[in-house]
Amino acid sequence: MDEQLAAFCEAEHAQLTGVLTLVTGDRHVAEELAQEALEHACANWPRVRVMDNRRAWLRRVALNLAVSRYRRRRAEWRANPRHDEPTARIEEPAVSLAVREAVASLPPRQRTVIALRFFVGLDVAQASTEMGCVQGTVKSHTNKAMTRLRDQLLDPEQIRS
Repeated sequence: MDEQLAAFCEAEHAQLTGVLTLVTGDRHVAEELAQEALEHACANWPRVRVMDNRRAWLRRVALNLAVSRYRRRRAEWRANPRHDEPTARIEEPAVSLAVREAVASLPPRQRTVIALRFFVGLDVAQASTEMGCVQGTVKSHTNKAMTRLRDQLLDPEQIRS
């Protein structure tokens, strides 16, 4: 394997898995999707190697894979809802679990924008490029997601005081 390719894959794997965990709500699925995205990078390395922003390309591939998986799962669920059993969760600290559950309850595009903006640290322009939409859409999704997260996570008693 090309040393530059190996270094790229090693450098990107952890953050990519983190983003996908936020987007999918499932660490194991995120690891599979990250691996699949890195396989795409390996298969297309001659083209990827010369890109100005390989990291953005890789995240875009990974997010497209996540969207495709979501669509497939939703179609399967509609076709046979009784076979879609909830998965067991590993014990986590209460706050972390509450935040993860709140983010997981967001619609897919809002989850994606939260992951890109606040986990990866992209600005509005960068997130819009990676999501393939205009900046206004990123701003709108961010606003709606943050409002929904605040509503879910803030204790109404704390707001009154």
